[in-house]
Amino acid sequence: YTKSDWIMWTAAMSPDQATFEKFVAPLYKYINETVSRVPLSDWHHTDSGKWVGFKARSVIGGYWMQVLMDKTR
Repeated sequence: YTKSDWIMWTAAMSPDQATFEKFVAPLYKYINETVSRVPLSDWHHTDSGKWVGFKARSVIGGYWMQVLMDKTR
């Protein structure tokens, strides 16, 4: 399992763009290729991309952490 909002928070703290992209690339793939067609889940299987149980939760706001970090610099 993984928590995608945590991935985005961690990515936002990356020291450079290349590291940020290493964190975000698998998440981007999950979002675009998952077979689970529910509102975006922040909790999913890492091997299959299948939804585990959460959907459309407010923690998805963490996806915007990089925008906030950019505004505070």
